[in-house]
Amino acid sequence: MDVANVYVDFKLAVEEGTSFFRVLAQCFIYKDSHDDPILIGEASLHLFNPVKTSYLDLCGEADCLSDKLSYSLISLEKFCEVDKINSIVAVFHTLNLKEPWDEKELSIAIYEKLEDQLSLLNVELILISNSRHHVIDNLTSISPYYTELGFTSYNIEKEPIIMYKQISSTYVEIN
Repeated sequence: MDVANVYVDFKLAVEEGTSFFRVLAQCFIYKDSHDDPILIGEASLHLFNPVKTSYLDLCGEADCLSDKLSYSLISLEKFCEVDKINSIVAVFHTLNLKEPWDEKELSIAIYEKLEDQLSLLNVELILISNSRHHVIDNLTSISPYYTELGFTSYNIEKEPIIMYKQISSTYVEIN
């Protein structure tokens, strides 16, 4: 699928009382036979800036929002120096494409478009995880998919799994 035919529209909202932005990314495709874009799916993620809010405060806020988000933030400190992060971090939750658009090639094109646009927002690191309470995501079976997209597994041998990808900075040192 040509990435030029893929369009992603971001809707951002501040999570009330926190330093997190909740992001809903609506995924569209342009087909030659249609003048209007076709909504083919959605992605969800959270954005945060550890430069603007202390890491400990972010962990506390994340704990109030979701187990998955909390686990991602707590794990972040284990594989990189949080105080050296100079920009935004994204925690990717879902990418759901409608049938008949749920093919691997198209999901990769959508993800690549999402990543390109996140880099424009100065996102430097993307985290993906399942959590102890959200095993329905079954990251174990899809980790080869994310590895193909350039993600690195932090703790693939045990549950829950977390994967990360550095997309725009040379400032963060991954241990």
